[in-house]
Amino acid sequence: MKREFKDLMFLEQYDCLNSEITGDYDKAHAVKCVNGIFVGTENHGVASWLGIPYAKAPVGNRRFKAPEYVDASDKVFEAKYFGKGAFGSLGYPDCVQTLMSEDCLYLNIWLNADDKTKKKPVMVWIHGGAYVVGSGSQSEYSGANLVQVHSDIIMVNINYRLNMYGFMDFSSVPGGEAFKTAPCNGLLDQAMALRWVHENIAAFGGDPDNVTIFGQSAGGGSVSILPVMKEANQYFQKVIAQSGSTTLAFPVDCASAQGKTKALLEYTGCKTMDEIMALSEEDLQKAYVEAVGKFTSCPYYGTEVLPEAPIELYKKGYAKHISIMAGSTADEARLFMGEGAMLSLEEQKLFATRAVGDAAQCLKEEDKKYYQEFWRVCRSQEPGLIETEFINELMFRVPMLQQLDVQSAFNKTFCYYWSYPSSNPEIGAAHSVELMFVFNMRGFGTSSAFNGTNNSDEIFTAVMQMWTNFARCGNPSTDKVEWKAYSADDQNVLDIAGPGDLRIKKGLLADQYKAVLPLLGYYQFMDHYFTPHYLLDIIAARK
Repeated sequence: MKREFKDLMFLEQYDCLNSEITGDYDKAHAVKCVNGIFVGTENHGVASWLGIPYAKAPVGNRRFKAPEYVDASDKVFEAKYFGKGAFGSLGYPDCVQTLMSEDCLYLNIWLNADDKTKKKPVMVWIHGGAYVVGSGSQSEYSGANLVQVHSDIIMVNINYRLNMYGFMDFSSVPGGEAFKTAPCNGLLDQAMALRWVHENIAAFGGDPDNVTIFGQSAGGGSVSILPVMKEANQYFQKVIAQSGSTTLAFPVDCASAQGKTKALLEYTGCKTMDEIMALSEEDLQKAYVEAVGKFTSCPYYGTEVLPEAPIELYKKGYAKHISIMAGSTADEARLFMGEGAMLSLEEQKLFATRAVGDAAQCLKEEDKKYYQEFWRVCRSQEPGLIETEFINELMFRVPMLQQLDVQSAFNKTFCYYWSYPSSNPEIGAAHSVELMFVFNMRGFGTSSAFNGTNNSDEIFTAVMQMWTNFARCGNPSTDKVEWKAYSADDQNVLDIAGPGDLRIKKGLLADQYKAVLPLLGYYQFMDHYFTPHYLLDIIAARK
């Protein structure tokens, strides 16, 4: 019998922590894993196991160290409540997990209890948030509504260490030689979660040999980098990267990486790693919020974990066994300027003009011709929107296409371009516009407010079917959409433009791509200039 559809996120708990069970327990929802027996719950036919630890707590002597795998156990634990989230630099909405701690390495699992498919495809979500905010407990990342419709899928999402806890270079600090993985610990957390999934998901009915990792923004960057990491790429076969790419990793000697370390030492007065390790959790987080958090956070290469830039490792075939589906939205940057910064469209154009204008001053003389060519071929010829499109291209679409160009020589790749806008003309098809469709969040919370009336049932159906088909068999095509593979020579891009308008376009915005590709080395400069100080000037001018 078909169940009535429910928005299941509201049924999940955010204000409690799981405990050990010493008496009787619900054996129907108890699953034996390597680190214990976890007892989940069921609502409206969807079973969930929340707050399962996948690694030892990275606290005490394990702070700033690579994650350690969980110990074997036969104890019985609740899995009713989300685990603590990673410390972030910003607050969370009321509907999101508010308990934050260094002890944050937990994952969550959802499956359709009515579906008895054996060896279900597994989709593991890695959240975004610029590597400084976010949690697997965010309601818009719940797997409940997805698996209710696509009942043969098991969905998992994870927490991982953020900001300086997960991405910090201590090589210049006395004693720092014992913390060589610190610039990429957040990625190693993700890899450890994938190991746990590989070793335990069969007990939930999942297929450990059919795992797709997917993520958006910083999560899209993460799932783009994990394929070239030996610690991770043995545990999955497919990737869906949404609005994130290999460029979301910076060289470890960049100003941002070294600035963070210097800021921490200056703010705390610490001079050695022993002194940093002796800081309380509260003092360390205060230092982050007030000093270190002013710098960009991301994984760093030229390190023990990432010896080279990820795109160079792709070129060497490190990810040759991985199939990738990736894409971007048409108006990525307008989320940060519009919805996020509350700027009108005219103010957004002013913001972009100032940010790109300042960044352009960093161009070498021989590279200015590429920037001038971009102005000539840009899809918009309106000042302000040209600069906005340059941000879209440099920070999102072009590095994503470069990644697919390289990987398509080794394995199948698929590309999408999301041009279906929200109903808010101030932000269009902004960064994150696709999330409510991927997670089947019809009429729910901030996602529906973000998209407004542009939430076509046809797009919901098509997107969920394409994403889950790719997870099932590596081909996102449906009975209504033939999604042709992408390659450097045959640039097939699926334009998701609206109801009745999902079409393959060959060489979409190819001239813009050619103009911006030689400028990808300036990504860090754009990231630096795309910062809030312009916003403060614009807001002050309103008065």
